[in-house]
Amino acid sequence: MDRYAAQALKEYNSEENIIRQGGINGQPFWNVFASQFMFIPAFSFSKIPGAKTYIYTATDSEGKTHSFTAEGPCAPLTPIWAALAPGLVELKVEAIHKRSEKVFSAGARSFYKMAPFPGREALPPRACSYRECARKAFGYVFNDPTTQYWLTHGKPKPDYYHNVYPSKTASSIITAMLAYGKIEPAHKAAALKLAANAADYLLSITYGADSALAGLPPTYSFAGLDKAIVDANAPAADGRKHTVMMIYPASVGNAYLQLEKALGDEKYGKAALRIAEYYRNNVLPNGSWYLQISEKTGKKEADNCCGSFGILKFLHNIYEKTNDESYRQLERNYFAYLSKARLENYNWEGQFEDSVLSSNYSNLTHIDADHMIDYIVHNLTDDPQMLKQAKELMRFVEDQFVVWGDFPEWNSYYDGQERWYSPAVLEQYAWYVPIDGSTAIVLNAFLNLYSVTGDRLYLEKACALGDSITRMQNPESGVIPTHWVTTDCSTVLKNFWINCHIGTAFHMLTLAEATGEIA
Repeated sequence: MDRYAAQALKEYNSEENIIRQGGINGQPFWNVFASQFMFIPAFSFSKIPGAKTYIYTATDSEGKTHSFTAEGPCAPLTPIWAALAPGLVELKVEAIHKRSEKVFSAGARSFYKMAPFPGREALPPRACSYRECARKAFGYVFNDPTTQYWLTHGKPKPDYYHNVYPSKTASSIITAMLAYGKIEPAHKAAALKLAANAADYLLSITYGADSALAGLPPTYSFAGLDKAIVDANAPAADGRKHTVMMIYPASVGNAYLQLEKALGDEKYGKAALRIAEYYRNNVLPNGSWYLQISEKTGKKEADNCCGSFGILKFLHNIYEKTNDESYRQLERNYFAYLSKARLENYNWEGQFEDSVLSSNYSNLTHIDADHMIDYIVHNLTDDPQMLKQAKELMRFVEDQFVVWGDFPEWNSYYDGQERWYSPAVLEQYAWYVPIDGSTAIVLNAFLNLYSVTGDRLYLEKACALGDSITRMQNPESGVIPTHWVTTDCSTVLKNFWINCHIGTAFHMLTLAEATGEIA
């Protein structure tokens, strides 16, 4: 066992690393729907009237039984955690009545104990340098027929079904081409033209002045697409085509601002300002926005509010562009909302255009927790308490979404027939599968904490995930498959999301810089 594996194992078994234990100082139990854990958990079981003590009994994957007693029904599993074998654990809690000595059930819970970080020495080596991985990935985007269609036709390729999400897909294409033009100067002119074509298309389908959503790009659009192909591969889009998810206009606005700087064309900056004005004019008293709104009425479709740091970044960028204090205040108010609704409550709600809206804690994801880490590292490290919270957030992300070894056998998406690849990161409870973009986002969060703490274990974990990405990449085409769930996933692409691939390429560049591959 190398030194970093030993350090990880020590942290894995330490009660100091319990993640936001529920029931303490009014903290909620965020893990009510969680199915797997890497750090010591504590659960909310029933308090039995008259109970004098509680007996915790766990049977691990090797059939061994482990017990301890506690005064209450929500105690951490610290006394037995180190002894539990990784794998499925069956836990029951029983109360002993103080007068009758009768035994009453306080509850039961099944969960999967995940294996800790094994150290990079125990994992296969990377397949190429991180910079080379990024270069090939950006090259794949440029050369892909789906992308080239923007250059030759100025509109989305009809048979690429994820073009039904234009704000998500086209904005990622814009940012990728701006980056690729710098990486490969010989293709810069074509890359910039391609980016401009994608942006101009978004402008052409933006809601007009007579719309309740004037100035916003649509989240869903079937314009020019083969609807049969879209319906077969992206079935969620049809039922939501008359709605907008308010986390996505900000992504387009950020892409417009980058394109304006690259081309010097003010029309993109003006389009970004129109998006920003909509956010400013429709902000809720809590500082956020309804997540899903009707394109016909501009009214909410549900009570869920936006929890995306992409909006925060956009408001900051608009403030820097305009020096308009109203946007600065909007940014502050929105961060206050995110701090209360997400950081204080740990309700890291998954918000995706192809997933149903969820109730509290039922569909957690790591994405905005990663972005909170990023925000703290870049803005709040002078506050020791905030840095402490960033470290705890990193444990939450690793605990719930990182897989260093085997995947839980009871995962509803795992059939045991195809190979699932790890190390990797699962996306959300509602799509608990290893995804390239998720792996890259968590990689970046580890890097962020390494940059401010100097703790080499964070860097080792980031590199382990980066090494995995290089191995998953097709060495010839440069494509990084989205779903790491089939044996041939790098050669036979299924359900490929080009925006995930692009995000991964960007984070691999960051990893290259952090490890000294880029001067």
